Amino acid sequence: MKKFIIASTAAFTVSSTALAETYTITVTNNLSEELLAPIVVTSAANDSHFFDGNYVTPAAETQILTGDPMEVVASIGADEAAVGHGLDGPPGVLLAAGNSVTFEFETDATSFRILAMVAPTMIPDNYVSNVVDVHAKETVMVSLDRFDIGHDEGTMINKMIGDSAATVIITKN
Repeated sequence: MKKFIIASTAAFTVSSTALAETYTITVTNNLSEELLAPIVVTSAANDSHFFDGNYVTPAAETQILTGDPMEVVASIGADEAAVGHGLDGPPGVLLAAGNSVTFEFETDATSFRILAMVAPTMIPDNYVSNVVDVHAKETVMVSLDRFDIGHDEGTMINKMIGDSAATVIITKN
């Protein structure tokens, strides 16, 4: 009887473990003039690395204010996040208005957080983001909303200020 229980437990553990999938992610910048900085994709379970109450974490603040995603990626873990770089603007990692970038993300997550800085050429301290549910779907399309973190205004409150700033298409490979 003990052997049966151990074998059953092992079989259940193997069958309940999620397998990593590879996704192709295409982000299109819908803004009329502004550029997007590198795009971070991770499991939505990692939202605590981006948000702290009504504001953003210090690592996310760095990404939103400078466009450098490395601090937030390091806090999540490089194997738990993907970064998509555009080919436009100095230093060649920005995504210009109307352009798209495609990259891959391998994960066992079924819900993704996507976040990118809006380059501060016109308005400072803005970003685009959304959560995307990819569970049991071959292809998903979603818009990224635009947010202001209130850093320059001194309010330090994260608030939505627009929708459809970018379009994301995610396809399971």
